[in-house]
Amino acid sequence: MDQSFTNWAYATLVGVLGASLCIAMGFHLQRNAEATEALAFEHLLDRRTADLQHTVNEYKQNLQNTASLITAFGQDELTPERFRNYVNSLNLRKEFPGALGLAFARKVPLDKEAEFIQEMRMKGLRDFQIRFISPSSQDRFVMQYIEPIEENHSAQGLDLGSENVRRENCLSAFSRADLSVSKPITMIQNAHVGRLGFTMLMPVFNKAVPSSDLGARYEELVGWVSFPISIDRFLKAWLAQDQTLQLRISVLEEKQTPALFFDNVEPQNVTLYPHAAASRDLQLGNRRWRLEFWPSQPDNNTPMNPVYLALTLLGIALSGLAAYQVKRTLDRRDELRLHKQLVNNSSEALIAEDTRGRILVWNHAAEELFGLDSASVLYDQEQNLTIPDELLTSEKRLHERAAQGETLKNIQTLRISDSAKRIHLRMNLAPIYSHNRKLVGYTKSFRDETEARMVWKDIHSLEELIAHAPDGVITLDRSRKIKLANPAALLLLQGANVKSTLIGQQLTELLAPDVLLEFENEVLNPLYKNSRVQVVFNWPAPGHVEHMPLFFRGFALTYPELGESIWALRFEKTNKPYTPSYD
Repeated sequence: MDQSFTNWAYATLVGVLGASLCIAMGFHLQRNAEATEALAFEHLLDRRTADLQHTVNEYKQNLQNTASLITAFGQDELTPERFRNYVNSLNLRKEFPGALGLAFARKVPLDKEAEFIQEMRMKGLRDFQIRFISPSSQDRFVMQYIEPIEENHSAQGLDLGSENVRRENCLSAFSRADLSVSKPITMIQNAHVGRLGFTMLMPVFNKAVPSSDLGARYEELVGWVSFPISIDRFLKAWLAQDQTLQLRISVLEEKQTPALFFDNVEPQNVTLYPHAAASRDLQLGNRRWRLEFWPSQPDNNTPMNPVYLALTLLGIALSGLAAYQVKRTLDRRDELRLHKQLVNNSSEALIAEDTRGRILVWNHAAEELFGLDSASVLYDQEQNLTIPDELLTSEKRLHERAAQGETLKNIQTLRISDSAKRIHLRMNLAPIYSHNRKLVGYTKSFRDETEARMVWKDIHSLEELIAHAPDGVITLDRSRKIKLANPAALLLLQGANVKSTLIGQQLTELLAPDVLLEFENEVLNPLYKNSRVQVVFNWPAPGHVEHMPLFFRGFALTYPELGESIWALRFEKTNKPYTPSYD
């Protein structure tokens, strides 16, 4: 598999894992925030419901206190003036918001209706009369007093028993001997605006503890004290305490569908965000209300908290950066591995040093050349290992030149191996710079010239032998130019017109055009093609009409150490014909 693809795969894996972790953490934080927000919303609803329940309990407590006062002093002592003064002392508008007034409704048997009306007129209510919502033949539950009268005069004298809902509420309070709350009704006082409300009733008996028997208790029943309440006014101050909530109230009835009583929720919130609602139940005497709360702006809940979203995006960006760094690190590792392989597989001995001369790189070729393994020389100095004492000064000067930015090539030098063998070398020395062009070290490469020097010695010795040989000898390079020609060759090839040297000339330049092609086909081409030739060729001696037969023997010499090849021809005069032979 392509290593670059593998590095990309690892980097992508790191990026995907990091991004996934950041996204998961972001969603986890978001869910925690939503849970915390939901819990705070639930606590808010609990607190607001408790506040409303506390308000209801205060209304109930006041009704109980008023009923106890009437029981204690007797209803005969309850005059219009005393009732008015009592109600004024309560400061209804401030202490009991939503209450249209405080009323006392009296139970009046049918046979005492006229007597009751006469009694009320004697107490100063000269225009007092009983008014009916619908015809009724049962005992009257007459609104005897209601204050402040200015706002409630239309309700005074009303027979609560002449309408089923009001009568049911009165009888419920009587049978419970406790608070009773009516179903939603339209108050007589608010009939012109159609506002809904409800009535809170507390029964009044002629004794502190009424009888348990309902028949006896009915005889003990004096009447009821009540708060006629407008639901809008009742909730106005309570809702104003928190503008973030909207409310819907339904009255829960057994075996009946909840009846909607109050609703200030935006219709689109109910339709689009039903899941945003939370409900609480509120107990009002015999009645139970279902409170359904909505946030005033449920659409403001963003899909994700901006802070968490920013952190998630930052984490994703950092994951991408981490993936990029992983890719770079892996690429650098592969580059270093490749460089290490190139260094170790190099045929030349390679050494790298820092500016203090400590060895940092010592490749396999250096180990073989000097007989020292890399583990034993790392962080040591080359001058302590391989440099002869007589070369320490010159080596120092070479480093000074390299420190000035000069690259030194093909320097003949000498080193000592671990076995004390002196090795003739050619050295290249170059400075190493960091990315900010600061000198950090040096590289050295060595090529062993010991065998090459021996080859050159052999070649020079061979040239000496050739120079004194009786036969003609020449050597040719790849382009068929003469590299060496001994004195015998000069005489045989040139006759009387002997030039001092033939080096650098083409051998074919010595031939006439009519024999040039024949010489190439019989001598030169077989020599270069087969690396060997033996043939008799009639050489046209310069200055003579006749040709001189010469016996040519040739072969190729290759010197791998020098990277060169030489083609040699040895020739002599002969008197007998010779059949060409190519090997």
